[in-house]
Amino acid sequence: MKSKLRLLSAAAAALITLTASGCGPLSALLVQDFDASRYVKGILDCTYLGEYTDYMETTGATEEESRASYEAGLETEAGFLASYLGFGDYFYSEAMDSDLRSEMIDFYRAAYQYSRYEVKEAVKSDSGFTVEVTIEPIDLFSSALDELNGYIAEVESGLEAGLFAEVSDEEFYCEYARGMMEICEAHDDDPPYLEPVTLAILVTQDEEGYYTISDTDFQNIDAQIIYYP
Repeated sequence: MKSKLRLLSAAAAALITLTASGCGPLSALLVQDFDASRYVKGILDCTYLGEYTDYMETTGATEEESRASYEAGLETEAGFLASYLGFGDYFYSEAMDSDLRSEMIDFYRAAYQYSRYEVKEAVKSDSGFTVEVTIEPIDLFSSALDELNGYIAEVESGLEAGLFAEVSDEEFYCEYARGMMEICEAHDDDPPYLEPVTLAILVTQDEEGYYTISDTDFQNIDAQIIYYP
């Protein structure tokens, strides 16, 4: 017997803290004329736009490493969406349909192209640099919320009526996940934005002299790029 699907709000509440999905170690090479603002912009460009120039030049990463990190970040966010929509266990299982996984990753590849952020000039301090980042959160899912909850209610009714009794767990969750993604993809064209949010990002040197931003600061950025209602 399959367990009852969680409502969208419950799935979201279970994952309040986003997993950092950024480009590799958030450290920059130790250079004399370090540009903290360009370094932070490079991290954002790599993570959300798949643009690597600033990231490579301020961290020393290769294009191959930058691309691999970008792809890993997309998969991380796709996994978060799967958990948010109630099929996280399926996404992380070996039974996950490979085409559906690729579709979800490409969903974020397209969605991230709507990213809007402005990286201000760095201000030097005794502890390093402070860089203000202003982000316009993408309201990607609010318009789909009623349809998503309606779909969940429909599937739950089918479960209670025994409509899926002869279907394997893998087949059930694949069908359920595809239905959820069809709704999301129908609402991903030219999404609206919420009011801008400004964050103060601290860039400091570690014990080895490398410039870095904390995972917490990156997670704060990541939490603002796309709004999950």
